[in-house]
Amino acid sequence: MSDLNAHTTAFMSTFNDGDYDKMLGLLSPDCVYMDPNGIEHKGVDAIGASLKSIFDGTLGSVQYTVSSTMLDEPSDRALVAWTMMMTAADGQQSCVDGLDILDFRDGKLISKNAFCKANGLAIRSVK
Repeated sequence: MSDLNAHTTAFMSTFNDGDYDKMLGLLSPDCVYMDPNGIEHKGVDAIGASLKSIFDGTLGSVQYTVSSTMLDEPSDRALVAWTMMMTAADGQQSCVDGLDILDFRDGKLISKNAFCKANGLAIRSVK
């Protein structure tokens, strides 16, 4: 298994394992997360706060299924297509399909750009 594949697999597996602390440990201190709504989160604390609901039960039980992964070894970049299934306490299920563009440096995630198929369109201003 290549280093990029190992780093990608390790990061994505934290969501199914519910391992919030491990996920945070895989982020570089200067990591940037662009969420599906176009909001940028900079640094481990901000990214942790934005992703906490996936781990703490707010969204119910969450399970990611990775449908494909494309690795660009020279760029240390992975494209991961996934489906996130959420099961509420009452058993009701919902899901969303998405794509993450993950960039790594020295084994740490430096950028996560997430895209989801959704009913609404997120628009952000350009400076």
